[in-house]
This record gives sequence, C-alpha cells and structure tokens, in this order.
Amino acid sequence: MSQRDSTLLLKPALLVIGVAVMAVVLTLAVNGLLAFTGGDFVGGEASPAAGPAGGGGGGDDGSIQLPGTWGGYKWYSEELREDGFAYKNATAGEEVHFEPKKMNNSTLPEKEQRRELVKYGRELFANTSNEMPEYTGSTRMSCAHCHGGGDAPTTTGMVGQDIDMIPLVGTAAGYPEWTGRTQRMRDMRQRIMGCFLRSMDAANSEKGVPAYDSREIQAMESYMVWLNKGTPSQRVPYWRHIEKPEGDEKVSVPEVNPVRGAELYLQNCASCHGKDGQGTTGQYPPLWGENSFNDGAGMGRLYTSAGFIREAMPYGAGHSFENWEDVQDVAGFMNAHKRPHLPRQPKDWAEAGVKKEGVYYQRAQEYWGYDMNPMTKKLMMAGIPIGSQPINESVIPQNVGKYDQPMKNASVDGSWKTTWVNQSNTYANWEFAPENSTLPNESASSGNSSQTNSSASVSVQGALTDAMAADSTNAARADEAS
Repeated sequence: MSQRDSTLLLKPALLVIGVAVMAVVLTLAVNGLLAFTGGDFVGGEASPAAGPAGGGGGGDDGSIQLPGTWGGYKWYSEELREDGFAYKNATAGEEVHFEPKKMNNSTLPEKEQRRELVKYGRELFANTSNEMPEYTGSTRMSCAHCHGGGDAPTTTGMVGQDIDMIPLVGTAAGYPEWTGRTQRMRDMRQRIMGCFLRSMDAANSEKGVPAYDSREIQAMESYMVWLNKGTPSQRVPYWRHIEKPEGDEKVSVPEVNPVRGAELYLQNCASCHGKDGQGTTGQYPPLWGENSFNDGAGMGRLYTSAGFIREAMPYGAGHSFENWEDVQDVAGFMNAHKRPHLPRQPKDWAEAGVKKEGVYYQRAQEYWGYDMNPMTKKLMMAGIPIGSQPINESVIPQNVGKYDQPMKNASVDGSWKTTWVNQSNTYANWEFAPENSTLPNESASSGNSSQTNSSASVSVQGALTDAMAADSTNAARADEAS
C-alpha cells in the first residue's frame, strides 16, 4: 500500500478516536454538573437512595458516597416508629444502631477550652435548676427531666441520650429552624433560651432568661453540637420528635376526660410524681404548681404532653398505656392544674392562630366555647382539687364516663384561675427584645413588657450571623424563641 493510501485510512481512524474521546469528556463533564446539582448519573441507572447510614448513593462495595444524593431532611428508617402503639425500636437492624456517646478524651474536642465548654454544658443540662437557680425561679425542673439522662439514680445514660425520652442526639443539624409560635427563624441558642423562658419559667426568675452570648448558653449549645457529631448532617434520626395523636387517635379537646385521667394517674404516675403531682426532689419533676413549667411551655398542650407520656412514661416502661385515649386523659388531668403564667403567652401564634390543644390559652378556650380551661372545669365539677393537694381514690367519682362530654354549658363554683404571675420580682413581664432594636434599654413593642434584657442590640439575622462566626466575641441578644 502506498504512503498516500495509508494517510487516507489514518484520517478516518483519528476522527473516530477523537469523537470517542470527546464523548467521554462530555459525559464526565455532565456527570460532574449533575452531581453538583443533585441529579442522577448519565449513561447508567439512577443513583441509589441513601446508603446504610443515611448518606448518599452506595458504592458497589457497600461504601457510602458523600454528598451523593443528599437532598435535605429525611428519616433514617421511618418504619422503626410505627403508627400504632408498638414500642419504638432501639436499633435499625443492620442499617442504624443507636450507641450512646461516651464522654472521654477520644470523643471530646482537642482544644482544652472547647472540651471544658462541652463538659460544662452537660452539667447544665443534667442539673439545670441547681446550677442556674437565678434563671429558673422557683421551678425544680431540669433539661434532663424531658431529655433523659442526668445525675438522678433513676435516669439512663448521659443527659440527652436516652432515646426513650426526647433525645438531643442529632437535633443540632436541624437548626436554624422556623417556629410558627413567634413567626420567625431561630437558631439553636434561641431554642435553648426559649426552653428557659417556658419550661424553666425564667420569666419569673431572679435574672430572667440567660443572655444569648452568655457562657451558659454557649456551653449548652456546645454540648448539643458535640452530641450531634457522628450523625449525618440534615438526616433526621428515627428517634427524634414526639409523635402526637392523629386522625381517629386524636380526641377532641372538649371530649378529653381528665377525671378518668386522675384515676389513671393514681394507677401509673403517682408512685413517682406523687399524689400531689410535686414529684421527688432530685429525681422526678413536679407536673404542676409553682415549681413546675409555666403555661407557655410545650408540655402544657394536650397532644404534645400526651405524645410524651406515650413515648416515655412511666419512666423505663414507655408505651405501657393501653391506647391513645388513656394518655390524652392523663395529659388532660395534668394540664387541669395551676401553674405559673408566662406574661407574653397571649401573643403566641399571633399570626398562625393559637394551637387548639393549648388549654391554658384564652383564645383556645374561647374557640371551644369555654370561659376557662375545659380540663379544669371538669375536675372542679367532679370535686377533684386543681391545686397541689394530694388526691386518692376516694375523690374519684364512680361514674367517670360522664366526663367524656364537653360540659361547656355547666356551671362551677369557686376560684378556677389556674395561672398566676410572680409579682415579687422585676422580671415578671420580661420578654425578648424586638427585632431591629438599637438601644440596650429600648422598650419592646408589647404592651405588657416592662423590661428587656440589657444585651439586646441587633436583629435576628445579625444574631445568626454572629453566632456562626468563628471569632465572634459580641454576639447579639436572641429574639423570642421556643
């Protein structure tokens, strides 16, 4: 063959090779673009769903490819929390196994200052009212009472890691988050401050809510971040959140029977929380009265507290109540009693509409056609005390079934006010500073606010920005939370 003929054959071959190379390059480029935007791969099947630990697509060798197909918040294994009354599984078989984190040199941060902050945060969560009495008023509540763990001999594991309660593991990945109660975004510090305001009744305490940039709030945030280490970002562990009654499981508020709930309380709860509901100091929290959470706390809502009772109570034997009706009746009994009042409570859900399960809220009472807490009314009609007096079987009427009815038109005698404000200190009307506040002593827009915390100075967005800055030394006061 002549040289001229060889050249003629070489050109088509080079053209074919060039086209093939360009196709490979183009495919790789498109794959890279799709991977960056979360799309599927070209030239093959769609990438698989989350891998064994809730990550991206799984490789042929079973490895987890990150970030892969992560697309936001998603449950690890939702089927592990069945819709029925079955107990939630503590493991996810071969997919996810919950193992409480140990606090030691291998798990704590390397930097000494951070290590000390995490350990301090753990102590605050475990013994909140003892460690921070100036911020918790007369309440004997601690974070561990809802989140599990702590120093009490009856608790399980390190605070926040008892998945039979409301564990904190994995929660840090969910912030910032939106709250409809105050119609705004909140970061993790603001969420903690909201718990002080409500569950710890800081509004009636000596110093009010701890400041956004205080060492205490920084330590508690650091502890939650430390607990989150090891859980994939933006993946919701199956143990998170309280499951509330839905559909046919949900009893209409006027038909919840707190009188029957009193009977169930004596049978299942009084051995720990007492016949007077005041608990045991250092072990079990008071469920009502001046030492308990105030009327703006989440546990003061029927379906929220019913979900918690179902999941976690009696302690160590969760899911032992027979059905949803039982736990809603017990929740109705608990929330028929007197407790401290949060002055800013009437402004909750100002735009979204008050939660109809909030029996301490006047707007919810009016929605159901009552001029008082409907649970309180039924107890008073049955002759059961709504204060902190001990009760026994003798005060339970024989026909408890009749209190299944709304009874909104019945009349009752006596004092039925179930909340009060501690007027003896200047923080009774404390609330968070408004957005865009520019002066430390600027009054809040609310008519019932007599004082704002002195460290408030910038907007929520500014607080979030400062909180995320590594070298922030003067973070802003938080806006209203929780």
